[in-house]
Order: sequence, then structure tokens, then C-alpha cells
Amino acid sequence: MAQSLVNAFHHRQDFLAERHNVVSANVANANTPYYISKDLSFQSALKNTGQISMMKTDAGHIGAGTMPTTGKLVEDKTHLRHDGNSVKLDEEMLKLNEISMHQNMVTKLYAKHAGLLRQVVRTGQQ
Repeated sequence: MAQSLVNAFHHRQDFLAERHNVVSANVANANTPYYISKDLSFQSALKNTGQISMMKTDAGHIGAGTMPTTGKLVEDKTHLRHDGNSVKLDEEMLKLNEISMHQNMVTKLYAKHAGLLRQVVRTGQQ
């Protein structure tokens, strides 16, 4: 359990770092003619898992179907400017702020988890 949680933290941080790179490229190309803004969908972070399903831990629980993961880079062609560029700087800056908040949250959760593990080890040694 502990190892899978640590793996989840690492995968989430990897996804956030990759998304940060994509959104940063959008900002860098805000004035490039015909540049289409991109974003990384959450499904792309799960692309290596194939299918995801909810765990049924009790016979009384309702089973859930599987969710296909289609991981892909999503392009936004909905608001093209006269030069063919679709980057909206205000939205990209909001995305960067959201990514930063998620990175901070994952880091704090990881630190809390590590602290709890240290406490378990210390109390087990007494």
C-alpha cells in the first residue's frame, strides 16, 4: 500500500511537470502565427494502465464499469485570432497557477506520508 501511494505521488508529479512544459510552450508561442495551443489531458497520465475500474470491496457494493484511457495531447482550435494563433495568455497563466497549486499539494501530501511512515518506524522500535 505504501509503495503504491508513493508511486501515485511520483506519477502525478511527472504528469504535472509534463503539463507544465506543454502550457509553458503555449505561453512562449503566444505571438507565433498559426500556433495552436495545447494541453495535456489527465487521461494521458493514465495511458500505461489500459483500463481503470473501481474496486468492489464488499458484496453489497454496486460494481462500476471500466473507464477507457485514451491519453492524448488536446489542441484548442476554438478561438483562433486573425493570425491563426489560438493561445489565450490569461487562460494559460491560470493553468500554470493551477499546476503550481497541484504540485504544492502533492509535495505536501508526500511529506505528510513520509512523516507518518517515520512515526510508525519510531513507535515500532520502542
